[in-house]
Amino acid sequence: MSSYKNYLVTSALVFILAGCNNNSLTTPTNKSTINNAHFKKQDVKYFNLENEYIMYALEYESQQKFESSREIYLKLFENTNNHEYLVNYLNLSFILKDYENVKKYAVSNLIENIKQEEMILKLYTLSLLKLNEKEETIINAKKLVNKFYHKSNHTLLASIYLDLKEYKLALKEFEKAYEIDKSIETLQTITSIQYYYTEEKEKSKSTMLNYIERNSYPFTLSLQLLSFYEKDKEKDKITPLLETMYFTYKKTNKEPILTKTQDLLIKYLANEDKDKAILFLEKNNIESTILLDLYKNTNKLTKANLLLDKLYKKTNNLDYLGQQAIIEFEMAKNKQMVLPNVISKFDKVLKKISNPIYENYLAYILIDYDLDIKRGLSLVKKALILEPDNLAFIDTLAWGFYKNKDCKNAYIQMKKVVDSVGLDDDEIKLHWEKIKECTK
Repeated sequence: MSSYKNYLVTSALVFILAGCNNNSLTTPTNKSTINNAHFKKQDVKYFNLENEYIMYALEYESQQKFESSREIYLKLFENTNNHEYLVNYLNLSFILKDYENVKKYAVSNLIENIKQEEMILKLYTLSLLKLNEKEETIINAKKLVNKFYHKSNHTLLASIYLDLKEYKLALKEFEKAYEIDKSIETLQTITSIQYYYTEEKEKSKSTMLNYIERNSYPFTLSLQLLSFYEKDKEKDKITPLLETMYFTYKKTNKEPILTKTQDLLIKYLANEDKDKAILFLEKNNIESTILLDLYKNTNKLTKANLLLDKLYKKTNNLDYLGQQAIIEFEMAKNKQMVLPNVISKFDKVLKKISNPIYENYLAYILIDYDLDIKRGLSLVKKALILEPDNLAFIDTLAWGFYKNKDCKNAYIQMKKVVDSVGLDDDEIKLHWEKIKECTK
């Protein structure tokens, strides 16, 4: 609730501040017009220090010395009767949160049908809102929307209605604002109010769906529709929408939203059926880490190994080579045959990077196969510096001590593992029995 109100009020303030800063500091003429409106002639007085005062006011403003700047603008207004100076004074007072002064000077100097009327009325209305004078705020906000045809005026009135929990009235004003600018942001606000506050969930979703289908699936609005489908547990609508978004963005090569949509789609597909997610990725030639994880999770190690090889050759990322070494070893029926190739891969990886998983894995191979127990112990001790409580590493260390005939330390380390996880794992049970026997 409050986020919508804050967004709308902030938007209105940005419009006002931009408008005030862009106002010309010249005297308005009899024939000044904006949006074909004719303005009332003002009696502007001559002030011989006007140019000097303007220079000082602008300089203070550029230095963000708003207090000094606004006082000069007030003197300029009092000496010239030029309401553009009043607008600048009110604007800076609003920035300084001096809402009482905005109210005081706006209400005493508001003249109908002058060029600055809208800006003065808007600053006055916003200050009333800040002062929590809601009835007066609504009266003046209605004046704004009835007299000046701008989106920001409708959104200002709408934000007040939101604050008062008058959701239907707020919705009506947002719809008027949408008629003016047709912006996606305004449509998102409308559909959110419909969904959360006016019991029009189906209308909200159908409005969004109709819009995105006609406008190439704008990402933010499509995400909002997806979130509503998820809230309403309409899972059958989520994946088809994501697929349509994906192929739409792919056709127009819209990055980075294509990648974001792809990741979301795969997430949902994987939750439904991992094989379905894999098939989609393979069919669309998406060779990513997501596909790699899916291969691992479904025990498709041959495919995972082939993909790792492609990813490594494509990126030279040594992490892929390290993963490949593990999978190659796990897949091998005759592990002795692959040992030289696996060790070579680990050596290449660990020569360039430090990774405790790869250090421990190589350590275990060197120890278990009696290839280089001393180096194995050195590697696992290095891994334990980074992950001192990792039970797999401690098991490797205990096994290294055992192989090195250090039964006492092997027992101390292995007991930590057994006390934590028990003896359900066959390898842990084997190590524990061997180490216990060694200590007798």
